[in-house]
This record gives sequence, structure tokens and C-alpha cells, in this order.
Amino acid sequence: MPGGRFWTVVLGDPRQIDGLVGALAEAKNPVIVSGSGVIWSRAWDEMRAFVDAAGVPFYTTPQGRGVVPDDHPYSYLSMRSGAFRDADLIIVLGTRMNYIIGHASPPRFGPSAKIARIDIDPAEIGTAARYVDIPIVGDCKAVLGQLLVGIKGRINPDKYVGWRKQLADGEVAKRSAAGANKLADDGDIHPVRMLEAVRDFAKRDAILCVDGQETLNYGRQTMPTFSPGHRLNSGPFGTMGVGLPFGVGAKVACPDKQVIVVHGDGSMGMNAMELDTAIRHKIPILVVISLNGGWTGDPKREKPGRDLGYTRYDKICEALGGYGEYITKAEDIRPALERAQKKVDEGMVALVNVRTDYRARFAGVAFSDYST
Repeated sequence: MPGGRFWTVVLGDPRQIDGLVGALAEAKNPVIVSGSGVIWSRAWDEMRAFVDAAGVPFYTTPQGRGVVPDDHPYSYLSMRSGAFRDADLIIVLGTRMNYIIGHASPPRFGPSAKIARIDIDPAEIGTAARYVDIPIVGDCKAVLGQLLVGIKGRINPDKYVGWRKQLADGEVAKRSAAGANKLADDGDIHPVRMLEAVRDFAKRDAILCVDGQETLNYGRQTMPTFSPGHRLNSGPFGTMGVGLPFGVGAKVACPDKQVIVVHGDGSMGMNAMELDTAIRHKIPILVVISLNGGWTGDPKREKPGRDLGYTRYDKICEALGGYGEYITKAEDIRPALERAQKKVDEGMVALVNVRTDYRARFAGVAFSDYST
């Protein structure tokens, strides 16, 4: 009776469960692709137990981040595209096979890979664009429990040690490679420097609400999540402007948690007056803005409507009764976050407005590794 509501536990067909265990026994390069269905079924303990017991690398959709901590040893975040391409068994767990995961179809996924799908909705399984070899209708929590029983004595983490080493080696190479998303030392603060400061400042169980274009893309790469339900991105519709409303709702739902909203300046402009809502209703959240002065994709600032200027959202927050700071040096970000969080702890809304480099663009090659 999670959350005070009754529900019927839907077990998977034992024949299909056995079929998936058999597919795991034959596979050399399996991956799990999980989504919010794991959160809705409160199956994060079972998913982690299955990942540990089977040794299968996992990837999640943005809203599913944290069901297994991003720093788990079988998490290889920067190798998402390579893992999808080279996997011979893809276990789609509690998520739609829509554009967010490239419909689990080529070229993003290998054409000869076997597809297993676990979903509580039989109609959803039937609408997949790609043929599902092993369809399992059932609740994620229940099915993962069945799989944990099924793999005993048949599957162990040593089976996929070579596959995991391939991903781990690729991760090291990507992280150390020069070029992609390089931090410039001249001009304004690179967005990654700002996001790294937020990452290092945030508590492990902080709720992160991330919104924007470059900010969202860089954030997927830079800021990990360690707890289920503690990452709120714009979702499958890519709706800009949701960051601040999400943050207000998250703080109301979880008043004892640190809530950090990370916005691009364009997305902030869409719902900036929700600062007034938070301040009037005494909902203390920390807002951090990457202020790069415009919409992305126009480094020469020649396209109409792309140049937004450097809006002093910190002053707007102050005028509404909150606390604001304007930052132009990378070394000043952490102290500003500490001062702002102190104000939040005192019951205020605080906003740190960080002027970032308008020239910085998320590299397309790396984008494919973090976009889903």
C-alpha cells in the first residue's frame, strides 16, 4: 500500500521471465534502459539488487536518474551511445520506446540486438515501433523480484566483466580526451564550471530541477543524481520554463530536502515570476542561473530575437523580497552558493545569477551520450 493507496501487484508471465533469464545467459553485451516506471512502482531497491546480482550496465531516462546512484560501478554515463550501439540484449524497463531512447531502433541501437520490454501496460508494449522479442507485462517491482529469483545459479556479475571493461575503458578515454566541451580560460565563465560548482555544493540527496537548452545538456553530463525521484528535467516534451515551477513543487512536497533549480536565462525568462510565488508563500529554494545573454545556436548574435541581454534576475529576486547575487568570476561561485544557501536555510528564496560564456556550445558528439 505505497503512499496510502491500494494497488494490484502484476507479476510477469513465468515463461517470459524464464525467456529473459535465458537471453541473459546467451548475451555478451546486455544493457538496461530504465525510466520512470521504476519510480512509480518504487522498485529502486529491486533494480539495484538486480544490477548488482547480474552485473548488467544500466542507463536511465532523465526523469529516471537516481534509481540506482549515478556513481554505481556499473554506470558508464559517457558511454551511453557506445553501449546502445554495441548491446546484444536491451532490457527496456518501465519506460516508453519513444524518441527519448531513439525508439530502441537503429542506428542508435544495434539492428540485431534482442529486445526485452517490461511494462505494466500491455497496450504500451504493443505500440512499440520495433519488434519486442520478450514482452513482459508486469509491475517493475514484481518482475524484478521474479528475475532476481530466476538468475540465481545461472547469471553472475563475472559473466559480463569484459563488456563492463570495454565501457569503463571507453569512459576513461572520453573523459580525458581533449576538445569536446573544452573549458575556455578566457572570457566569461564556462557553463560547465558553474555546473561543477553546483554539483560539488549540492547535498547527495538534493533535488535538482534543471531547465534550459545548453544548461540542460551540460547538466546531464555534469551533475549526477543519487536518489530516486530527485532529478526533475523538462521531460519527454522538452518543455522549457518548467524548472522554477518544478522547484517550488518539489520543496512543498519535500520541505526537508535541499532543492536547487538550475536555469538557463532564456528558460528562466519564461517563468521568472514564479519567484514571486515562492517568496510570497515562503517556499525557500536556491536558484542558479547560467546567464549567457541569449538563445543558443547564434554565436555571432545575428539572428533576430536571439540576443536577450544580461538580465539581472538577482535584482528581480531582491525586489520581490528574496536574496540575490551577481557573479562574474568562477572563483566566486562557491562562496556565493554558500551565502545563498544560508539565506535559504533562514527561510528565504535565494538566486545566484552567474554570467557565463555565450560562445560555449555543447559538442554534438558528446550530446548524444547525455541527451536521453
